[in-house]
Amino acid sequence: MRKIRQHVNPLSAHFMRTRAQPVARPPGLAPDCPVEVELGCADAEFSFARAAARPNMLMVGLDIREPCLARNRVRAAEEGLANLAFGYVNLNVDIDQVFAPASVDRFHLLFPDPWVKKSHLKRRVIEPALVETLVAQLRPGGELHAASDVFDVALEIMATVEDPALGHLGLANLSGPWGFWRGNPFAEASRREQTTLRREQRVWRMRYVRSDMPVATGP
Repeated sequence: MRKIRQHVNPLSAHFMRTRAQPVARPPGLAPDCPVEVELGCADAEFSFARAAARPNMLMVGLDIREPCLARNRVRAAEEGLANLAFGYVNLNVDIDQVFAPASVDRFHLLFPDPWVKKSHLKRRVIEPALVETLVAQLRPGGELHAASDVFDVALEIMATVEDPALGHLGLANLSGPWGFWRGNPFAEASRREQTTLRREQRVWRMRYVRSDMPVATGP
């Protein structure tokens, strides 16, 4: 089986064109069913487990690497997960094309931004424009859940989301300002998280909700 490249340059001309499409809702799901999205899903272990555990929820995995998406679609069909869909996106270019405003219950941004060289920092996904777009697509009370095993990356996410300049978005940190969430509130874990915990390393986790209305803090 041909190996899929672990990382691609999201700033290359091929990926800077707007190509993302709205995710079609699979038949059989209620029109108002919960919708959760894994951003940069890669092999989508988290999405597969979550979709299997919650058949009445629409789980969507988005990634920039189309070979990953093709492989995931085959696996989802083989496992009979009709509530699991996958779609292409370059998060900093065309995520706004994928979902209607106020239509997503929870975004999961798990272990993003592998870029550690100074020359590659410009490729990192976390930026104010992305946060604004994600919040616009969250339903009132919806959640942005982020996690990283790199403290500097986690701190960068927190600094971006909690920047006073974005205070108008109404995101509230469930652990309090500049607080990390202890443990995994979800029964599912990505492959990266499983590896991190086996190595007895720390996962830095953040949970933010649109404060328009209360939201349950459980999974």
